[in-house]
Amino acid sequence: MANQYVQKLTAMIARVKPAVPRGKPIEVKPFFGGAAGYLDGHIFISLTKVGLALKLSDDDRQRLFKAGDAKPMRYFPKAPIKKQYALMSDVYLAGPKRIKPWIEKSAVHVASTIDGL
Repeated sequence: MANQYVQKLTAMIARVKPAVPRGKPIEVKPFFGGAAGYLDGHIFISLTKVGLALKLSDDDRQRLFKAGDAKPMRYFPKAPIKKQYALMSDVYLAGPKRIKPWIEKSAVHVASTIDGL
């Protein structure tokens, strides 16, 4: 099952071609039954049965939540909210133009938290 998510996330990143900080390569690996995209060993995007989630700044998450374009990330109904992540609405999966800037924002946000990037 995870392999299907790895393939889907890898294909999405290849289609979107996000610019990432300092040209660091994105690695996609299996992640708890889904897939996660890593930048310099740190997760910034995941694709699981609940959807596409991006690790974003507080401001960016709140903007998406207020616009109804994302919701807080939970892996199942009674699970704790993953506070640094936004679960993107399905409209962002329709094409690369809409999701690309958010993938890039996620990569920049994560890169800003990593020493040495």
